[in-house]
Amino acid sequence: MDYPPSWPIFLFYGISIPSLPLYIMVLICLIKLRFHSKTYQSTFYTILMQHSIADIGIMIFYTTNLGLRTKPGIREILYSNEHFVAATLYNSIYYTLYIRCTGIVFLSLHRFLVISAPTHRLTLMVQEAATWKIVAVYWIVPTLISLIVLKNTDVYYNSMEELEYVVPKDILSRNTLTAMLILSSMCLICVICYISLWITIRKHQNGSQNISRSFKREIYLAFQVLLLLCAFFVMYAYYLAVKYFSQAQNTEPVFYIRTFYPIANGILSYINPYCILILNREFLKQFKAMLKCQLLNKKCKRIAIVPSGILNHAFRASSSQISHNS
Repeated sequence: MDYPPSWPIFLFYGISIPSLPLYIMVLICLIKLRFHSKTYQSTFYTILMQHSIADIGIMIFYTTNLGLRTKPGIREILYSNEHFVAATLYNSIYYTLYIRCTGIVFLSLHRFLVISAPTHRLTLMVQEAATWKIVAVYWIVPTLISLIVLKNTDVYYNSMEELEYVVPKDILSRNTLTAMLILSSMCLICVICYISLWITIRKHQNGSQNISRSFKREIYLAFQVLLLLCAFFVMYAYYLAVKYFSQAQNTEPVFYIRTFYPIANGILSYINPYCILILNREFLKQFKAMLKCQLLNKKCKRIAIVPSGILNHAFRASSSQISHNS
């Protein structure tokens, strides 16, 4: 097999350049909306915000790590402290994976509860849960799942020039097996949730009752999470391939497949802002309003969250005032 290609890492940077700033702007808009609208203070948006914070933080960390590894002085520092640095960075691969995948599971479960069992006691409890409880659960659960991985210390680099992880076979086998079990369980939970959602939606379509506007809004949010789930499946397929060749003791394809990790990692994180903007029409209106406010009136420090018709009127008035002043 030829030497692993370098184009996946360049493609990753190509995805990151437009996606990371866009994601940050989407998060800023979500934070602003949360201060002024009860809609964005709901459990769903609390989970979504935590997921966005995790995505952005993880991708900044990952991109920075990739860049620093190419610097001669930094490579020497990393290699001289490899007993701590190598293990920490290696363990972070699994920890950051579990954080994002757990977030997708939480979002899928929330969609299932709200759409398929809106009056259930558990749904009401989740919907009325305090923000700090939701945040705590979001971060504590993946941390507990990662405890097996976080105790790895016997990891080091192959050389100062390459800085490739050298992991003992027993640790590698255990981590790969654990990852497959966890990801398989998460995928199964999400698939069950969406099968139930599909059955519920079909019942509403076949029933005599009209689908309310609020129910349609919840369905759109479910489609938004579904695209996140598709990115989850891409990462799952990646680990399936690594697991298959590891069991076959064919190390050459494993090293080749690992070069595609940046692409799978980027898709898992960067698909979310596009899902939000494409499938969440209400948020898209507010996002455009925020950008328009900044473009038309640089003195505008914040956006009042009011109905879209009033927003449009306000921006038309702002535009007229700017034209008059000009």
